[in-house]
Amino acid sequence: MRKIREFLLGPEGQTNYYHVVSRTTGRDILFEDDEKETFRILMLKQLKFSGLRALAWCFMGNHFHLLLEVADRELATEGWSDEDYIKRLEVFKSEWTSKLVLDEVEMFRQNGATEKVREIAESVKARLFDLSMFMKELKLKMTLAYNRKHGRVGTLWEGPFKSVLLQGADCESGEGSDALRMVAAYIDLNPIRAGLAQAPEGYRWCSYAAAVAGVRGARQGLCYAVTGRSRVGWKKVAQEYRCLLYAKGETVKADQNLRRQGYGGQTVDGYEKGKGGFSRAEIKEVLKSGGRLPVAEALRCRVRYFTDGAVLGSQSYVDDFFESKRDHFGARRQDGGRKMRGAQWGELRVLRDLKVDAMSAGG
Repeated sequence: MRKIREFLLGPEGQTNYYHVVSRTTGRDILFEDDEKETFRILMLKQLKFSGLRALAWCFMGNHFHLLLEVADRELATEGWSDEDYIKRLEVFKSEWTSKLVLDEVEMFRQNGATEKVREIAESVKARLFDLSMFMKELKLKMTLAYNRKHGRVGTLWEGPFKSVLLQGADCESGEGSDALRMVAAYIDLNPIRAGLAQAPEGYRWCSYAAAVAGVRGARQGLCYAVTGRSRVGWKKVAQEYRCLLYAKGETVKADQNLRRQGYGGQTVDGYEKGKGGFSRAEIKEVLKSGGRLPVAEALRCRVRYFTDGAVLGSQSYVDDFFESKRDHFGARRQDGGRKMRGAQWGELRVLRDLKVDAMSAGG
């Protein structure tokens, strides 16, 4: 699994973007509001320490989604001193392990052991601006917190996290990224697909609700995801993003006949179906007839391209990634970009061609 994740890392020397998903073991619904708040606090601390930025997020009862910006480590830390790295540990100064390290650093300083201080600084550097390290530490800390509260032992998560590499904004043209915009909306619509809320701002544990509530970091993240620009006001972005989230969708009804056929009742993650999105029967009928859903309505479906598509972006972006990993593909494959099925996805392309169940109703 590590080799697969290393394969999907973005190019070095630039900022890369990832949609990551992780689920609880057995996909059991373990997280109530208290656990989601614990996870939120842990995530914010881990972001501050690691240097990553969350553009969008959603915490559900048995999984979470994050849209993450990961800067290149060498560029981001250019000119940093040993002291700059060690200061990052102060984010976790309430944790006994970090406190021990900080105490150790102070002892080395008093003894003039500068090489030991440098070794610790290098170990901190290795943890920064790294997607895998961020997810490893975040999930471990949530496991420890959950197990301590509920008196349980063992793993909390189903396995390694899933990730999709996304095309970022075009710095030269100043244009935003369809991949970031679509995935951000897809993440914020999670509670709608699961029937947990009738409006995304009504679900506290997503980035859109936080932005509507005035949380600065949430607004800045979504502004960048939508426009590709850091210095843009929320008021200019809010209407465009809200239109994408609020596209009219069909009401999902837990019809008894559909339940018997496996289409109604619960989503794939065990939630009771509610309003928002299309039923599986409706989606299958559209796809069978050769029709395509409008993008804004398709985002209310479960779109596997966003979790299993490997790389998402324009044809040229996916092709460039394909060429950089050419040795990993068969000789018969000539390019990387594959069209996405089931909706009017425009110029978006994906690396993996998901021919089976690429779109369905559910969370």
